[in-house]
Amino acid sequence: MIARLNLLLPFVITIPEGETFPIYEYNDEGYNIHIFPPAKTEVPILQDNADEFSIDEKPTYQANRLIIDFKKDTFDRKAKVECDPPYTLITRAVNSFLLKLRFVTRGSKIHPINLLKTSWYIKYLNDDESELEKTEGLVRGRFAKSFTFSWTALNSNIWEEILKLPADYIAPHWDNLLLDAIEALPQIGPSIVLATTALEVFISHILNESSKNSSIPKDLWNWINNRNWRLQEPTIEEQFDNLLKIILGISLKQNIDLWEAFKNLKDARNSFVHEGIAKIGQNPISEEETRRLVGKANEIIQFIKNKLPRDLQWPEYKHSIKVEVKKNIF
Repeated sequence: MIARLNLLLPFVITIPEGETFPIYEYNDEGYNIHIFPPAKTEVPILQDNADEFSIDEKPTYQANRLIIDFKKDTFDRKAKVECDPPYTLITRAVNSFLLKLRFVTRGSKIHPINLLKTSWYIKYLNDDESELEKTEGLVRGRFAKSFTFSWTALNSNIWEEILKLPADYIAPHWDNLLLDAIEALPQIGPSIVLATTALEVFISHILNESSKNSSIPKDLWNWINNRNWRLQEPTIEEQFDNLLKIILGISLKQNIDLWEAFKNLKDARNSFVHEGIAKIGQNPISEEETRRLVGKANEIIQFIKNKLPRDLQWPEYKHSIKVEVKKNIF
C-alpha cells in the first residue's frame, strides 16, 4: 500500500524542462520511502520580472511541490488515528531531504518546514497506485491547510505619531535588531543571535551614555571598556550586573526571571555560533522557546529603561487597532 504525500513548498526550485531524475529511495522504521523530484503546481508563484529563464540553454519551470511515497503492507487508516505514517517520520523524511538539497545546491532560501504551518495532503493508494475503495470507518486520505497572514496596520493616529518625530530622528539600533529577530522567526539560530546582539548593543549604549553623568572619570571608564585585548574588557554579564549597578544603582540580577532569560539567551547564542545548534544546556531549543526568549529580550530592555533618567529614554508606541481577517477555504 502507498501513502502519497503532496506538500506545498514555501520556496521554489528552478528545473530545466525535460530533465529526468531517478527516485531517491531508502527505508526508515519499516517504511520504504520514495522521494520524487520537486514538481510544479497550479499555485501562483511570485517571482522576479524575468521574461525568460534558462539553465544550460534549456527553458525551465518553477517547482514548489514535493511528493513522497511511504510504502508498507498496510496503514492504520482509522479515522480517529492521528496519522500513519506518523508526523515525526513525515517531518524527518521531508526535512532530511530539504537539508541535503540545501547543502548540495547552496540554496539559502531552502529551509526545513513545520508540518503544522505547511499545506499538505496524504492520499492512500493501492500498490498499483489505483484508488482505494470506500470502507466505513477508514479514511482514504488526510490533509492540512496552512495560511500565513502578515500586515502592518496604519491609521491617521499612527501617521500623526510619525509626524511628531524630528526629521533627523534615528530609531535605536537595538530596537531594529529586535524587530529583525522577530522577522527571522521561525529560524531559531538567527533569531537568537539577533536578539542577543540587540541586548549587547543596548547595554553598551546605555552604560556609555549614563557614564557621562556619573562620578567615574572619563579616562578610567575608557580604560575599563577599551582594552588592547577583547577578553580583558567587561563581559556582557558584567555589563548587565556590576557596571550597571555602579553606573545606575541597579542590576538585572534584581529580576530573577529576566536574569535567567538573559543567561539562556547568551548560552543559546553561543552554542549556535560555535556548534551550529541553539541549545540551553544540552537541549536544543524549540521555536516556541525561541519566541519566548525574544520576548524576554524586550522585557529586559524595558526593565532597564524604566530605571533610566528621562533624557536617556526613547519614545514608545502602543496602538489599539481592531483587525479582522477572513479566508474562505472552500
